[in-house]
Amino acid sequence: TYSPRIEASYLKINASLWRDYEAGRITRPELFDVRFAKLFRHHHIEADPHLAERTYHHFLDQEAILLPRVLDTLDALQDYRLFIVSNGIEPVQRERLASSGLIDYFEDIFVSDSVGSPKPTVAFFDYVAKRIPRFDRRETLIMGDSLTSDIQGGINGKIDSIWFNPHFQPNRDHITPTYQLNEFSDLTKLLTLN
Repeated sequence: TYSPRIEASYLKINASLWRDYEAGRITRPELFDVRFAKLFRHHHIEADPHLAERTYHHFLDQEAILLPRVLDTLDALQDYRLFIVSNGIEPVQRERLASSGLIDYFEDIFVSDSVGSPKPTVAFFDYVAKRIPRFDRRETLIMGDSLTSDIQGGINGKIDSIWFNPHFQPNRDHITPTYQLNEFSDLTKLLTLN
């Protein structure tokens, strides 16, 4: 049964494991193998963690909630080359982009399991740079909601970054983005100023 306490535990366990993955301390399969096992152990829940993981992935495939004005913003960015870089699960990312109608806005998707290295590693961003024709780090921005993955990745890859922070979270990681946005639609204003 759902409870806010269990959800809070899951979010904490999941965030910690993703940080371990980003730092290269665990693999993605290890992350998926242990996150529900840790949660269930912590709360003394008798359940199959592998079944929970499969069920989670099944519903994640079907979940795609668009931010306010995202389509208008992407329409306004049609003169820019847009790509996705993700530590997510490639089939899930592609399915969500397709079902949400966003896939046609992007030239390509780079997912860490296909790249062979996770964000924020230099290897991830070097891989991406080599596969994008006419890639110029000085003309590139990475935008994301994770300081440790997206923004640190920008720093490691020598790419300016935008921390998308819609919930006005404090920066406890002391990782400094080039820019910060709280509304996705403000991206067009930022780009016209620079």
